[in-house]
Amino acid sequence: MRIVCAVTTVASPTRMKLIQRWLSPCIFILVMLIAYAEGSNHDYFEELWGLEKSANQRNARRMLTRDLNMDEIFRYWQKMYGHWPTATYERHVQEYQRRVASAGRSWGLPKTDEDFLDIYYYLRSKTKVPHAPGWTPELDKCGPTCHMYGTCNQELAIPSCVSRCGCPRGREGPNCSSPVATSCHQYCHHEGQCHRIIREWCINECNDRGTCVGGVCHCYPGYFGADCSLSIDYEGTEPGSRGKGSTVVLAGLNYTANPRGPRIYIYEFPPYMHMWGMLWLDRPLNIIVWERIISMGLREVDPARADYFFIPGCGRGCDKWDDKFHFILAHYGQYWTQNQGRDHIMTHPGDWGRCEHSWDAFADKFISNVTMLQHWGMTVDRSSEVEHNLFNTCHKPNQDILVPPMCGDLYPQFEYNIWHPNRKENPITKTNLASVAGSICGWNSVEEPPCRNRYYSLGVRAALWQLRDVPGFHIAKRVAMMGQSMAESEFCFAPTGAGYGKRNVMATTLGCMPVIISDHVAQPYEPFLNWNEFGVWIPESQAKDVEIILRGFTPQQKAEKMEKLYCAARHLAFTTVYGGLFEGDTGEFDAMATLVHILRARKRHWGVPDHKLIEVDPEFADFMACKHRDISTEESGFSGSGGGGAPPPAPPLPLAGVTTSRSHTIDDEAFPQRTVTTVDWIRAANGEAAGRGQGSDGPVEPRLSGLCYFNPQWVHYADHDAADATDQVIKEHMKAGQCMPKNANRVAGFPPGASVTCPPTGPITKCAQLV
Repeated sequence: MRIVCAVTTVASPTRMKLIQRWLSPCIFILVMLIAYAEGSNHDYFEELWGLEKSANQRNARRMLTRDLNMDEIFRYWQKMYGHWPTATYERHVQEYQRRVASAGRSWGLPKTDEDFLDIYYYLRSKTKVPHAPGWTPELDKCGPTCHMYGTCNQELAIPSCVSRCGCPRGREGPNCSSPVATSCHQYCHHEGQCHRIIREWCINECNDRGTCVGGVCHCYPGYFGADCSLSIDYEGTEPGSRGKGSTVVLAGLNYTANPRGPRIYIYEFPPYMHMWGMLWLDRPLNIIVWERIISMGLREVDPARADYFFIPGCGRGCDKWDDKFHFILAHYGQYWTQNQGRDHIMTHPGDWGRCEHSWDAFADKFISNVTMLQHWGMTVDRSSEVEHNLFNTCHKPNQDILVPPMCGDLYPQFEYNIWHPNRKENPITKTNLASVAGSICGWNSVEEPPCRNRYYSLGVRAALWQLRDVPGFHIAKRVAMMGQSMAESEFCFAPTGAGYGKRNVMATTLGCMPVIISDHVAQPYEPFLNWNEFGVWIPESQAKDVEIILRGFTPQQKAEKMEKLYCAARHLAFTTVYGGLFEGDTGEFDAMATLVHILRARKRHWGVPDHKLIEVDPEFADFMACKHRDISTEESGFSGSGGGGAPPPAPPLPLAGVTTSRSHTIDDEAFPQRTVTTVDWIRAANGEAAGRGQGSDGPVEPRLSGLCYFNPQWVHYADHDAADATDQVIKEHMKAGQCMPKNANRVAGFPPGASVTCPPTGPITKCAQLV
C-alpha cells in the first residue's frame, strides 16, 4: 500500500517524466492501473487522448479492477444463476461460512486461486442446471465428475486413454476431479485478472448454457465449446443437422447457416487454453471475430465442409499458443495437412503482428501459411535501419489481411465525424489544413526532437514536429479533444507508432483525408482499398515537402478524395459492433462485413492475387465501392469545384516503388496500384505555383437506414449489486436512435454476440444478418 500511495501522489509533469523514463512501458501501464484502482483522480490515458470520462464511468472501471469478496460473489451468483428462495440462499451462505471457519480461513476476499475456486465449485454444486436436449448420463462421453469440475467435449474422437474432459485451471485428471495448486499467472500475464465469475466476461456470455469462471465457460451437461454453443443432436431433428449423433449449434434456437458463407470451422480447445483477463483486452479483435462468426451465421460444425478454419486466440499476452498448435495436429491433423494451413485463420492484434512472437520455434513453421488477421503492415525488413528487431517483414501480402484497429475506447471521439447526424445541428468547420496530435518520440512520452530512438513512427512524427508553427498546421503533443481536432482539419497525418498506428483509421472515420508517410507499411484492407484515392501517400524522402504538396491540391481534387473518403470510412469502422457513426449507415459495408467479403472473394477465386480480386469479381468490386446490389447507384452530394470547363486530366501519379531507396520489393507485386504524391506531380498537375492555394468542401449526403447509433454512456445493468436497469433508466442514457448503453460489466461495451444488430437480451440467433 505504501508503494501505491507514493505512486498516486505523482501528479506533476516532472515526476511523470521520471516515471516514463525509468519504468518500462508494461510496468508504467500497471502502475497507472493500480493508481487508478486505488482512487487516483488522474487518468493519463484520458489525458493522452483528450477523453473526459464521467464519474459513472470511473466507478465502473474501479468496480472491475478489483476482485469480489465472498458476500459479493454470493449475491452475484444468486442474481445470475442461483435464483434460490431467500431462505435457501441464506442457508447456503451460513453453510459456507461454517466451511470457511472450519478450514481456518477468514470470510472476505478470497486470498488464493484455491480459495476462489472452492467457493465457485460450492455454488455450482448447489445450483440445479439444465442440460442439452436429449442428453442423458448414459449417452455422455465423460463421467459425472467431469460436469462438476470441467466440460466434456462430446464429439472429440480420441482414444479412451485420453480425457475428453476439458479442465479449467485448478483441476486435472481424466475427469478433472483432482485439485492442483494453481495461479492465474500461469495462464494470463496479469496476475489477479482471472478471479471472476462475471458472465459478461466469457465468450457470448456462455449463451446461457454454462457458468462463467475466470473468463472460461463451464458448460452445463451435454453442452460444450468455448461458449457452450455446441451439443449433440441425439434425435437428428435439429435444423441443419446431419443426422443422429451429429454436432449442432445452439440447439433449440433454430440456428441457421448464412447461405452465402464462407463456412468457418472454429477449433475447440481445452478450457485452460482460453484463459485471459478481459480488463486487459485492449485489442479485442480476437473476441469480435470469434463471436461474430456465430452471430453472422458463418459457423460450420463439420470440418469436412469448412471453407476456413479459425484458430481462436486467448488475448494479448497469451502463452498457450504452442499448446493449441500441438492440439490441432494431434486431433485435427487431416484438416491442417489438406492445405498445409493455407485455409486457416488466426488473429494477432499486437503492435507488430506475426513478428510479436508468443510461441516457440516449432510454431514458426506451423503458422507460416496461416492467414493472420493483424494491424501491422510492414512488408520489408527495416530492423537494421531503425534499430529495432521487430520492424521486420511482419506482413505477408496475398496471405495476411490487415484489419482496421478496433479503437473501441476512441469511439466517443468518432461522434465528431462530418457525416454524423449531430452535424445537422452542430456542423464541423474545416479550420486547419493539416493536423496531428500525440507523442513524438515514444509512446506516452513528453520528449521532443531530436528523439533518442529511431524506430518510433519511423521518425515521421519528429519530422512533422518542425511544422508546429506553420500557419494552417496544427501539430501538438496533446489536444483537448482529438476527434474534434481531426474533423476540423482537411488533412490528417497518420504516422505509425511503436508498431501500427490508429490515426489512419481515425482520420478516415472522422472525415479527414489521411496523409500516409510510411514506406513499405501497408494500410488496413489494402489493396482492396486504394488509399491514394481518398488520402495522400507521401514518400518518406519527401516528408520535408508536405506543406507544398498539401497546399498544392485543388478544391476539385480534394472533393474527389472526399467523395471516396465516405465509402472508405464505412469499410474501416466497426459500426455493426459498436453502433452507427454516420447518418443513414446500414452497417452493410462496415469493417466486419468487409472482412467477410474478402474471405468470400478469396474463396471464389482461390489463388488470384488480392489486387486482382476487384477486377475478376464484380460483386466484390461493387461492395468495395459501397454500392447496393439491389438498387442503382447514384452520384453522392459532391459536385466538384463547379463552374467553368473540365480541367485537363492530371498526369498519372508515380508508383510508390520508384520513390524509395529499395530497387525492388514485394510491394511492387502485391500493391501495383499503390501510388504516391510528390512535389513534381503536384506541379505537373496543377502548375508551378501550386502549393499556396487552399480549399474546403462539405460532407457527402449518405443514404437513410436503420442502424442504431453508437452510445458512449455507461449503465450498470449487469452490476451484481444493482437491480437490472428499467426501461426508464436506459432511456435516460439514450438519445433518439441510439443503441443500448454500454454494459459496464463487459469490456469495451460489447453487446451480445459482439454486435449491436443483436437484441439487448436473448439468443444471438436473433442478430440481424447484414452480410
